[in-house]
Amino acid sequence: MPARAPARLLPRATLLALLTGLPGCRSGDPSLTGCGADSCSATDTTTDMSTETSTTGPGLCGNAVVDPGETCDDGEDCGDGVCNSDEYTGEKHCNATCNGLYPEWCGDKAMQATETCDAGGNTLTCDADCTSVECGDGILNPSAGETCDDGVDNSDAYDDTPDQLACNTACTGTAPHCGDGVCQESHEGTTCADCTCGDGIVSAPETCDDAMATPTCDADCTPVECGDGHHNPAAGEACDDGNMLDDDACRNDCTRCGDGILQPGEECDDGNVIDEDACSNDCIKPRLVFVTSSDFKGNLGGLAGADMKCAMAGMTADPNLPAAAWRAWLSDDTGSPSTRFDTAFSGWYRLVDGTPIAKGWSDLTDGNLAAAIDLTENGLNPADPLNAWSNTTAAGAMVGNEHCNNWSNSMLAPKGRIGDATATNTDWADLNDAGLNPFSCGTSLHLYCFQHTP
Repeated sequence: MPARAPARLLPRATLLALLTGLPGCRSGDPSLTGCGADSCSATDTTTDMSTETSTTGPGLCGNAVVDPGETCDDGEDCGDGVCNSDEYTGEKHCNATCNGLYPEWCGDKAMQATETCDAGGNTLTCDADCTSVECGDGILNPSAGETCDDGVDNSDAYDDTPDQLACNTACTGTAPHCGDGVCQESHEGTTCADCTCGDGIVSAPETCDDAMATPTCDADCTPVECGDGHHNPAAGEACDDGNMLDDDACRNDCTRCGDGILQPGEECDDGNVIDEDACSNDCIKPRLVFVTSSDFKGNLGGLAGADMKCAMAGMTADPNLPAAAWRAWLSDDTGSPSTRFDTAFSGWYRLVDGTPIAKGWSDLTDGNLAAAIDLTENGLNPADPLNAWSNTTAAGAMVGNEHCNNWSNSMLAPKGRIGDATATNTDWADLNDAGLNPFSCGTSLHLYCFQHTP
């Protein structure tokens, strides 16, 4: 309702004019002058109060002062546009008589006809202005997950003015820009850190970015995966060659020989790159080779009997190996090293003092040894004659039928072919000397003994 003007004292002239028409105005009244038949005037004995304003009375509601008898007064010039009123305005305001607040406003937790909700403030579903939550209404509601709301200015367009970034259309952050942690390739290049792997910011197409190789993230900002070609020691990869070959230097589970960890399929792993030591660079233990300190005539008991003689001597060479671990380098009609030995072996053959002879079966049988097989199971040189029964080519095959009747005859007449324990060429297996080879089965000679199993 419009405010009523405050009461004021009337000017003296006006008061005298009114008094002349009032009963009791008599001439001769000491308080009046100019009293005549039709008029009189009062003598002004007080100070002129024509400019003073009264501060009391019910007509003062609306002067923005809580006067006596009032409990509130919004006044006429309200900054929020809500003055004394008996109408719903949405704001909390004084009523038209200044004796209390108008009972209905947004925030009183009682939904009015013009409100869509009223929770007394921001909630997950209701804004503080009693309207439903809506990104883009210009009302920031953190309770509903909004971090900003610029109203109609919300935008998802790339913004290259970082000091004036608009709110995005989801009200969850600013518009796309350099520094938002996402590489916008159509707008940003390597000058924007968002587009750099190793900056610690996960930005598309990155799926991780730990700024270094970690147990879960490769240095190229991709998840750890064995076979991706990115060696990640932090993730336990000993290697990663990026191929599907399981028999090369790096296995398909990203383990390799030489990492110092014994993996399935490894006989050993000493973690070094010394190939000829107790563990080769293929993680294969070496196998022992010796010539027996004892010598035997041609009745060896066949190949099996010769193997047992190697087994007996082998207990000295390595007491931890079983008897079945040994084979004699010997051929007859029943077999030869090429049929009885582990031809897939690729580790080192070594003498009992560690001297390498050959690496693997293929090297052993190529016609040249790295050193002569001239040490016994005791690590000593054998006694003369320095020859061993063989009837085997350097390639591991049977030479012929000169094998002392399948190594069962010790008579002088039968012959058996022999090798030279001092030779490193093919003579080590089959001596190229027609005057000495073959030799009488009644002669006592040594045996070559090879470790057959790990």
